[in-house]
Amino acid sequence: MTRVLLRLLGVSIIFGFHSLMPPPLRAQESAFVARQQKMAHLPGKVKSVSMVDGDLYCYASGVLLKAQRSGEQVVGFWADTAFVRYDEGVEYVVRNPQTGDIYYTKRDRKGRSGLFCVRPDEGSKPSRVKVGASGWFGNGMEVEHPTFTADGNIMIFSSLDGRRSNGGYDLWYSLFDGKRWGRPENLGKRINTQADECSPFIYRDCLLFASNGHKEDAGRMTLYSTRLISDRVVGDTVGMLQIGRCRIQRLPEPINSNGADEYDIAVDTAQGFSYWLSTRPSSDTDSQLFSFSGALDGVLLWGLVSDKYRHALAGVKVTARQGNEVVCNTYTDEDGYYKMYLQSDQYYDLAYQLDNYFVDFEEVNTAKATDEYLIAEERQDVTLDYLPLGERIFYDDLFGPNVDVELSERGIEILTPLVRFLNDNPTAEVQLSLVNDLTKDRTFNALLTDQRIQRLEAFIYPELPSTVKIDIRNACSGTDGCDAASGISRLTVLINK
Repeated sequence: MTRVLLRLLGVSIIFGFHSLMPPPLRAQESAFVARQQKMAHLPGKVKSVSMVDGDLYCYASGVLLKAQRSGEQVVGFWADTAFVRYDEGVEYVVRNPQTGDIYYTKRDRKGRSGLFCVRPDEGSKPSRVKVGASGWFGNGMEVEHPTFTADGNIMIFSSLDGRRSNGGYDLWYSLFDGKRWGRPENLGKRINTQADECSPFIYRDCLLFASNGHKEDAGRMTLYSTRLISDRVVGDTVGMLQIGRCRIQRLPEPINSNGADEYDIAVDTAQGFSYWLSTRPSSDTDSQLFSFSGALDGVLLWGLVSDKYRHALAGVKVTARQGNEVVCNTYTDEDGYYKMYLQSDQYYDLAYQLDNYFVDFEEVNTAKATDEYLIAEERQDVTLDYLPLGERIFYDDLFGPNVDVELSERGIEILTPLVRFLNDNPTAEVQLSLVNDLTKDRTFNALLTDQRIQRLEAFIYPELPSTVKIDIRNACSGTDGCDAASGISRLTVLINK
């Protein structure tokens, strides 16, 4: 972390932007901001979401619907007739990334969910096969919400199998031997609880799933993630895989929200959009579709912004930049906390800005991706100092030793934030008064001050907008003069609105 500090009577303060700033440039919102998607065109409650070749699908009231999107935003839904030729009553559809085969689920007359596979052939009618019809797949075991690893050889799904489950819906996996799917194996008790685990989705090398049985959110559906393969594992081996051995992470806000049920997620990896279903008390509908832009894996930077008395500051604007590019910005909530989703292993310059407070500038190097958690979390708390508008601020010894007219390194360090402040506040009115009472010769002190003012002007003026009102005065001129040889070299700054 780095901060630019100014010394005022032995007290460190941070100099920066404040309420004199013009309206900020439009920057994109923080990537970790939930945006509710349009649901008006849906016929009823949405039960699942899935991604097929970059297309988003929802199942609502017995109809499989395809989302029409403009970028991240969903602008409507319509029934996709492409899957009608495969079968009627398709509830969930996904493609094996290696074979290209389409897998979908549908229910029989008894309400049991079965898994079917379609091998599309160009120029011929696609044929479908019920997976497990010949006893391969757990003797007719129900299958819901299948998802595949990148190599297409591992399928994970949810199933309500009272004979071998830990209770309620469990997550299971099956291995493909090149010809058929093997006998399903339970993912184990680290993932599966005595309640329900469902809606699996494989994102890169992580398994995302919903559960209402883990202690942190028992009784409410919540989305979690765990690594499929990791160097750091916990517990017993499950079959030939490390699934179920890695640590489990509760996905952070806004994906999970207190008081809401989050029960299904799908990620458009190519475009960097994530979508999830949520039932929230504020909604008039049974379920809502939410999204955010940006890669799901990364670093969640969060922290508390307060004043020197440890009072939380709400409404602080937090901006992250890389060079001159604004990556994202967000604001602290009523409790003074902010959250910002950033990429892993990157450098960012952060600015914390609130009216009538000095801005804090921080440099952040986000953590590298780990093999333990999908989303790393880093905390950075910040203290903002109140900006004394209309009060004089004093800075001593900005120049070299003795009667040097050049700014010292320390003087440059102090004045640089002042130049930045004036450049970003084109309506500012600032009075600078310089005094150099180094000898008993009033004329010499006044001449020395004139030369030092020239250096100040040469340093400050070139980058300033023409609208800035700045008045630099020689305090050794006039009837008062400087002839006490007090040894004082002081710049007084007065900022007015």
